[in-house]
Parts: sequence; C-alpha cells; structure tokens
Amino acid sequence: MSRAQQDRTGRARADGVVHAVTATFAAAGAVMGANVARVPALRDQLSATESQLGLALVGVGIGSIAAMPFTARLVRRFGTGRVVLAGTVIAGVAWIGVGSTASVAVAMAFLVLAGTGFGVWDVAMNVAGHTAEERDRRSWMPRLHAAFSGGAVIGAGLAALAVRAGLGPLPQFVLVAVGSVAVVAACVPRFLPVAPAPQRTPDQRGRTSGPSLWRSPAVLVIGLVVLGTALGEGAANDWLALTLVDTRGASESLAALAFAGFNAAMLVGRLVGGGAIDRYGRTAVVRVCGTTAAVGVALVSLVPSLPVALAGALLWGLGLSVVFPAGMSAAGEAVPGRGAEAIAVTATIGYGGFLLGPPLLGFLAESWGLDRSLLVVATLAAMVALLAGAVRERRPASVQRVTAPAEASEEVDELTTAERCPT
Repeated sequence: MSRAQQDRTGRARADGVVHAVTATFAAAGAVMGANVARVPALRDQLSATESQLGLALVGVGIGSIAAMPFTARLVRRFGTGRVVLAGTVIAGVAWIGVGSTASVAVAMAFLVLAGTGFGVWDVAMNVAGHTAEERDRRSWMPRLHAAFSGGAVIGAGLAALAVRAGLGPLPQFVLVAVGSVAVVAACVPRFLPVAPAPQRTPDQRGRTSGPSLWRSPAVLVIGLVVLGTALGEGAANDWLALTLVDTRGASESLAALAFAGFNAAMLVGRLVGGGAIDRYGRTAVVRVCGTTAAVGVALVSLVPSLPVALAGALLWGLGLSVVFPAGMSAAGEAVPGRGAEAIAVTATIGYGGFLLGPPLLGFLAESWGLDRSLLVVATLAAMVALLAGAVRERRPASVQRVTAPAEASEEVDELTTAERCPT
C-alpha cells in the first residue's frame, strides 16, 4: 500500500472513530436536555415544594462528583467503551426510577444514581475523545463538546414534543433511556483502546500506583481553569435570564431568547474552536476566550443598558465555549501515561463549579444585588485568561497512532503536515 493510500485510509478510520465519540457526546447531551426539561412535570408528580425539588436535583451533582474520581480505574481495567455503556445504562435506569416514584426522598436517591451514571459516562467519553486527539494530533474536544450542546438542544425539543403528545415523565424517560443505550451501544465498538499506564517500581509496601494527581500542581491549575468556566456556565444557566428581567427591564420572552443566544454562542464557539486551537495554539485561544467572557459578564453586570447586556450575554457564551473542552485536552496531556486519571480529577473539580457556583451567587446577590454578584464570574473569567498557559500543549514531538483492535494488522504512518495543522 502506498503512503498516499495509507494516509487516506488513516483519515477514513479517524473519521469513523471521531464520529462515534461525537455521537456519544450528543447522546449524553440529549439525555440531559430531554430529562431536565421535564422538571416542572416532576415537581407536580412529586408534589414537591421548590426547596424540596432543588434539594432533590442536587443529587445529580452529588452522584457525579462522587463517581468521577474512580472512573479512571474503571477505564484502565475495562476500556472506555464498556465504561461509557455502563454509565449510560445506569443513568437510563435511574431516570426511569425517578419517573416511577411519587416520593421526594426516593426521587433524590434515584437522582444520585443518575448522577453517578452520568459522571462515569462523562469522564469515560472525555477520555475517549482525548485518545482520538492523541492519535490524530488534532483538537477534537471542542467539536465533541459542541455535539453535547447540540444534543441538549435536541433533547429539550424532544421533551417539548413529548409534552405536546401528552406523554408523562415516565414514558419519556423510558424512550430516552432505550434510545441512548442503543446509540451508545452502536458507537462504542469504534472507540480506541486506552494506552496502558507506564510501569512503576513497587514501593516498600508493594504498591505500584503513582502519586495521587490530586497533589499534582499541573493538574490542579488546569482544574482551576475548568472550575472558573464551569461556574460561569452554571451561573448563566441559573441567573442570566433572571438578571435581565429583574435588573435590565427585559421581558421574560426576551430574557429566554437571550439565554438561547448564550447557548448558541457557546455552540458556535465550540464548532470553530478546534480549528482555532490547531492554528493558533491552545494557550492563545483560551486567553482570548477568558478575556472575551470577562468583558461580556462585566457588560451584563455593570452597564445599565438592556442592548449592552444582550451583547454581553453573547460574548459571555462565546468566551466560555472552548475553555472546558480545552481543559479536558490539557488534563489528558499533563501527566504522561496518566491521562485518564488527570481527566477524572479535572472533571471532578469542574463539576464542583457547576454544583457550588449558583448557590454562591444567590447568597451574594442578597447583599450585592443580582447583577453585581456576577462580578465574581467576570473575575473568574479573567483568572482563566491569566492561567491560560496551564493548558498549553504538552504532546511529545512525535506521537505514534494508537490503532483499534480491528486495525492492528496494518501500520499507519504518522500524520502529514496538512493533517497536523488543518485549515
């Protein structure tokens, strides 16, 4: 086989792998978007107060954060495909349990289980995406997270159709669970194997595990960058529309449209972000993104003008768009041979921002006002820009492709210059 034929074959196989991981991200987003959109119906089903419902929904974050640190071990032992599929099944079964109960306490228990499945699913599919990036030496992660965002939009639309068709939460959750498991089961056979962890010399107690990455400065700083963007995204999800209504005189419909614009800006940023990183480098792109988000949030917070606030919301979303996926890529490269573990630690820190950020801003809003409390988000976005060097590329000068089991019989040459720097 000629080199040109090998290059064409390698690209085709890469596309198949990346498409499979992309579809898995989209399925995760669709599950989240479809199920969370039925929260009003769940409140009525559970006869829950707002505080009871809020406490129950915290269970998703608790389950995710509890499961994420242990997912790397599962990935090392069973592979990303099996772990992703297991997480999908657990999440689907748990959401069906949520839809079948009228007890707030039981619903919270199932939501913790749903968060556990989703946390496992999330970390494992990010490891799968990083493995594809390492093989192809391209920045796929923004595209993958764009698929998640797009899937969430589709899922919310499906939920709206379910409501229109008169379906209650339980039948919808069953359909979503079956559909997501079917999609993921079709995708995971294409996933690449994770590179084996480097051999380590046993210590005096006979243990061969390396030092905890929770003590790794490189990983923790990347986690801090991801925490900043996750808190900013969570703040927008919970407080942007309310801020525009209460402090800038927007109608509820216009505020909802502004929030849709925020998410659309994130989606666009992620779609173009991979190419920008390949062309200009991860540090430069994240620095620009952090600065853009800081300016956007500051406009929303400080300028008493609705048109300016709407423009700020778009900048806010565009600025945050690439940082989280870039952080996942950087974590995978931070400690050679321990990418899965580093991604698990970074994801756990990031999800802490999603979980703790909105309540923190709500507390500050009582003293500072809702719009001024967003200055915390602007400060964290500026921190992202300052710490952008932490997410720099750490790939070795020459990276060999990792081949899937079905491809192991053929040697694929290194990527051409055009593949390394796509336009």
